Amino acid sequence: FGTASEVFTHSAGPRSVVERSACHIGVGRFALPPLCRCQGQAGEGLFDKMGKKAKAKKEEVQERSQWEGKHPEPKSRVDERRVVATVKLAAPVCSLLEFKLECNPSTKISFIVDRIIDRHGGSISDLSVCVNRFHPEEVIIGRDKTLEQCGVYGGECIIYYDFVPRSGALLQ
Repeated sequence: FGTASEVFTHSAGPRSVVERSACHIGVGRFALPPLCRCQGQAGEGLFDKMGKKAKAKKEEVQERSQWEGKHPEPKSRVDERRVVATVKLAAPVCSLLEFKLECNPSTKISFIVDRIIDRHGGSISDLSVCVNRFHPEEVIIGRDKTLEQCGVYGGECIIYYDFVPRSGALLQ
């Protein structure tokens, strides 16, 4: 027979599908290197069209989405703004009951009220709280409000509080 390339080169007319596929599959003595090309009738490679389709599919897979890298950055849930709140008893003025509280504008008034009650050892309740000035008409009713909703966006502020004394508080 000779080598596989000699057999395919010297055969007359178009080769059968079996002969063409044997060239590429590597069956028996007809195994050729992977770079060989069988010639079809029109002179183009038999597997050229398949190769183009395969390349087109690979390009589709490698093609990047038009939205890749264009998504907005997620908003940080951590508020990096800082507020230094000076918490003071409205009346009588007593520097022993004054303290500073570092927080951020998204801090709720209920958190500040809890810190005030903790400073008093839990012996007070029914607090009246105001931000930056104390006036009975400006008492913050909703404990779920934030400092930002009360007009504090950063820097320093003063939080005034008052409470109604209870009789026999030490006994409870």
